Amino acid sequence: MAHIDIPVPVRWSDVDGYGHVNNATMLRLLEEARIRAFWRPSPEQEALGAEVYPTALPVVDPARGVHTVVASNRVEYRRELGHRLDGVIVRMGISRLGGASLTLDYLVLTRDDPEGEQPYAIARTVLVVVDAATRAPQRISAEDRASLQAYVIEPLSFRD
Repeated sequence: MAHIDIPVPVRWSDVDGYGHVNNATMLRLLEEARIRAFWRPSPEQEALGAEVYPTALPVVDPARGVHTVVASNRVEYRRELGHRLDGVIVRMGISRLGGASLTLDYLVLTRDDPEGEQPYAIARTVLVVVDAATRAPQRISAEDRASLQAYVIEPLSFRD
């Protein structure tokens, strides 16, 4: 059971008029981390230097005719995140592995807080695995489920 740490840059344009990363941008940071963690670049992109994370899994491989769609997002802000030249670390893991879905839990951290004691935000995304052609939900195969199991974590606790 392991979490995945993905570095994500915080760009100057990510900061709003109040001097912090706003709610819509936070979702983009989570999306960027999710894509880096779970999507394998094409062979052409790899040849050009695209980073391949060891967590790239076939369950989200468009080449296999399998896509994922976001069913829901939840973000709970714990403290204000401003512009950081060192970016953020998005720590994620799978908190629930369903029949045709997976739930990702995230902590948005910085390198000066590697234990995640003071995250900027915690979040959760539910992804549904779908057939690319029909868009119908598709059960996660036993092989993919076994690969995903390595990233199952205890669910985060949100405020009610």
